[in-house]
Amino acid sequence: MNKNIFNSNPDIYLNYGYLMLPISLNIVSKIKIGTKTFYSKNGYHISLLCLEEFSESDQKKVLNFAQKYPVKLKKISKIYRLVTQENQQSIIVRVHLYELKRLIFAFNKHFGYNFTYPPTHITLFTLKDQYGIAVNSTEEYRRLTRQIIQKDCQRLAKSFKLIRFAI
Repeated sequence: MNKNIFNSNPDIYLNYGYLMLPISLNIVSKIKIGTKTFYSKNGYHISLLCLEEFSESDQKKVLNFAQKYPVKLKKISKIYRLVTQENQQSIIVRVHLYELKRLIFAFNKHFGYNFTYPPTHITLFTLKDQYGIAVNSTEEYRRLTRQIIQKDCQRLAKSFKLIRFAI
């Protein structure tokens, strides 16, 4: 799953204070990792930038600016991590994107922001009735995530498939 992979809807959108890129996956409904059962999410995306601290009008300006850039999924890595925050847990897979660095550079230059490149990922699974956990910075990635054992990573890799569309 690493050549010519494109998201199903190239439109970047804004939701819950995040700039997001939608992704379509075909995924198993649940998976057991260690002693816990995790459930697939409803809908998938890659969070590009956290804009929660921005006013609604500034979020819309950023969205309009971002939609001019062709940010696309380049590769789904084989790096799976368990994310834990208090009583919540989720499983993510790291991804690589085309053009996100260029978009962040343009944001910073145009608006005078100081965005850094986030630890781009897709939240695949959560514990029952939970949401994904925000991992917006390298510091949060180091603090909130831990490696999943190789055997479970192999099972995770077989648990989903990106739905591809022609260009």
